[in-house]
Amino acid sequence: MWNVVRRRLRQVPWAQAAPAVLAVALVAVVGVVLSGLTGAVLQRAQQRTVEQAMDRRAALVNGAVTAQAGRYVDALRMMAAAMGASEPLTRAGFVQLTRPLQQMRLAGASSIVFLVAAGDEQVPRVQREWRDRGAAGLKLAAEGTGREHIFSIFNEPLNGNLRQPVGIDATQAAEPAQALTEARRSGQVTVSDTYYLLGERGLPPERRQLSFVLTVPVHAETPADGGRRRFVGWALMALHGQDFIGEALPPVTSRLVGVRLRARHSGGAVTTVATLAMIGDRSSPDMSRTGEVRVAQRAWQLDVTASKESLSGASGALPVTVTATGTVVSLLLATLVFVLAGSRARARAQVVAATAELRAAEAGARRQSGLLAAVLDSVGDGVGVIDEKGRFLLYNPAAREILGIDHDPYDIEEWQRRYGAFTPDGSAPIPTGELPVMRALTGRKVERASMMIRHPGRPEGAVISVSAQPLDPAAGQAGAVAVFHDITDRTRADERLAAAAAALQEELVRRTASEAELRGARDELAVQKAYLTQVLDAIDVNVITCDLDGVIVHANRVARSALPPADRPLTVAETTPVVHMTHGDGTPMTIGQTPLMRALSGEDVDLEMTVTPPGRGRQIVMMHARPLRHTDGSLIGAVASSYNITALREREAELQAFAGVVAHDLKRPLSAVRGFAELVYDDLAEEPESTGPGGPRETTGRSGATGRGEGRAAVRMRHLDRVLSATARMSRLIDDLLIYAAARDAAVNLQTVDLDAMVREIVAEHVAAAGADRAGPAPQVYVGILPRVRADPPLVRQLVENLIGNAIKYTPPGQAPRVDVTPHPAPEGWVCVEIADRGIGIPPDQHQAIFAGFHRAATTYSGTGLGLAICLRVVERHGGTIVAEDNPGGGARFRFTLPAAPPS
Repeated sequence: MWNVVRRRLRQVPWAQAAPAVLAVALVAVVGVVLSGLTGAVLQRAQQRTVEQAMDRRAALVNGAVTAQAGRYVDALRMMAAAMGASEPLTRAGFVQLTRPLQQMRLAGASSIVFLVAAGDEQVPRVQREWRDRGAAGLKLAAEGTGREHIFSIFNEPLNGNLRQPVGIDATQAAEPAQALTEARRSGQVTVSDTYYLLGERGLPPERRQLSFVLTVPVHAETPADGGRRRFVGWALMALHGQDFIGEALPPVTSRLVGVRLRARHSGGAVTTVATLAMIGDRSSPDMSRTGEVRVAQRAWQLDVTASKESLSGASGALPVTVTATGTVVSLLLATLVFVLAGSRARARAQVVAATAELRAAEAGARRQSGLLAAVLDSVGDGVGVIDEKGRFLLYNPAAREILGIDHDPYDIEEWQRRYGAFTPDGSAPIPTGELPVMRALTGRKVERASMMIRHPGRPEGAVISVSAQPLDPAAGQAGAVAVFHDITDRTRADERLAAAAAALQEELVRRTASEAELRGARDELAVQKAYLTQVLDAIDVNVITCDLDGVIVHANRVARSALPPADRPLTVAETTPVVHMTHGDGTPMTIGQTPLMRALSGEDVDLEMTVTPPGRGRQIVMMHARPLRHTDGSLIGAVASSYNITALREREAELQAFAGVVAHDLKRPLSAVRGFAELVYDDLAEEPESTGPGGPRETTGRSGATGRGEGRAAVRMRHLDRVLSATARMSRLIDDLLIYAAARDAAVNLQTVDLDAMVREIVAEHVAAAGADRAGPAPQVYVGILPRVRADPPLVRQLVENLIGNAIKYTPPGQAPRVDVTPHPAPEGWVCVEIADRGIGIPPDQHQAIFAGFHRAATTYSGTGLGLAICLRVVERHGGTIVAEDNPGGGARFRFTLPAAPPS
């Protein structure tokens, strides 16, 4: 064809050929550009479909694992309640209680075990007691001495295996021992670190798999002394990690995605619990999603991977086909334009060379036909051309594979028997006259008609999409052209989604009230919303609400006046630089550190900070931010409120400066008063006993006790005792005032602090002081493994000293203080520590007031009321938070956060 064009160009003067060449170039460029743009749009649409399919599969996997884990936790909690209600628990009762678990067929569950605790001297008595309750032949094998043992008493298999031996000491493995201790302390279902079960460590390596246990304490229904339920033992369920994933997920994933479940151990190491690989001959995974699942008290990580080929919407070469076809058509159209744009001289030259040109055109047509055939062979969708009798004149390999076409021609009457065309659900055959190609033969155009092909070549059936249209009669051939696309995978996925949607719709219909009630509730909600809006606009406190994406969805009147004007909803990221948020020490606040963004991560924030709104001066505000949750517990947004405390802080600063100066200046005269009082006291003590008409009188010592009568020196010494006691109290008050002032104004020297070593040293000092005093029972303090922090060592020591000292001090008389110091989950870059006690607790409505200066909730105990105020200042100087809560078992809990030390 190009040879013909070159000959025509040589036959025509350039001046005459220039317009034709320009028209040809314009048509070719425009056609190729439009074809490329169309292919790019189709490619982007296909990529979006793949991403959505991956998100749906990851959500299904996450939901399945979360539901299965919750099923285990609920089952174990129910068993613990049943065991506590069956006191005294016997072997027969245990077997009867655990029989429903065997019928539930819990995926991966190995056994259900009942355990009890016993010290070295209690082992014989415990063994006899449980033998009497039906544990015949029970022999408790204690590991080591000098500590509490935890023995398995009853053990029932849940996976059909043989019953495991009992009497094993669970403390010989650190993982279950730690989970049992934590469950007893918290009273909740607890999951252990992964490990190899004790009863399976003798198996060959290929038969072992990483496992974990779920455990919960069992308490008797009858209360013990003090009104609390008596602790009986533990219920424990052992689970195989690989079996748990392998049995729970295949119905959801159809093995089209890969799954990996990972758990973070107490020491910080991350271990793979189980994996589920994809099946079939698939390429390497090129898409992944990572989520978090809750297993008891821990958050495990769930990784889902897949290849694009396995996802609905990933296959198909429609973009390439459209681009290639459009390019070919553009070139053909450009050639046609050139032919039509020729001049009269070129027409004469064409007539002269008609025979040669016809032969060249025939050769070009053959080449174009070969090119078209090559393009059709490379297309992933099936393409077929049918004559008026229903015989295939042309079909590409994709059509042969989709329809199962062989080289034998079939008439229209044979289609149903040969190809097996059914409705999309496969329930009924499609009449021959309603087939898409038959409708196209009658002159109608068909777009994306769905049908099922099922015949001996494809017995499992394939759902295909058919687009057909009649051939132009001007082409010289009657018939139709059809394009086939295999949508089996997408249809199956849509059916599963439709089933899930139907189930959800049924549940919604079941729970929804009548239409009239809904309208009434909607109207009432609108009235309440309007009322709430008026209330929020009437108060002089900033109130801002945002959604999960950080977009501000509501701001009351005061808050709107501080935000920049805009014709669209603003985001937290857009407003933070405008109002210039900074921490209390003046460092700028990043987007992630803002109270609203921290609340979106599930954190309760009470923070003092500074802002500088446009057109206003610097202000100190107290900010409170809380996460907003749906009724099902899911996070839906966050709300923050703040109020201006600039004037309050300025007055406090003046008072603090005055208190610091006064405290410092009073130290020297107070020391002088105490010193002179002690000298006078010593001089009076050395004087001889005074005598009177009745003879010698007994004198007093510093205790103030007197004999039968008192002399003048004894009375003076008693008065001096009161002076010395008053000066001691005043000295302690001055010291607390100096520490209180230093905690706010002193420079913070940040260093890496070994919090674990510091806490244990402080606890040892308190225990030693209590032993030397011998005024009451020795404190019982439990210290977990604490991480390192980046903080000022003296300030942190004062913080921990005050909290642990209060936990030991505020204990009812005659009761041994019990304190737990444990780490608590915290956002990345932070460390959270919890100090819980069993003391007198905090009065209602005073959980925030106790952090104010000179506030004393318990007036019967000595103190200045500055200890917790100092703790608040130390935490705020480091950018952290501190909160006080009631301890569910009685007493109080304090949690504070400090910056985490960088990894070494």
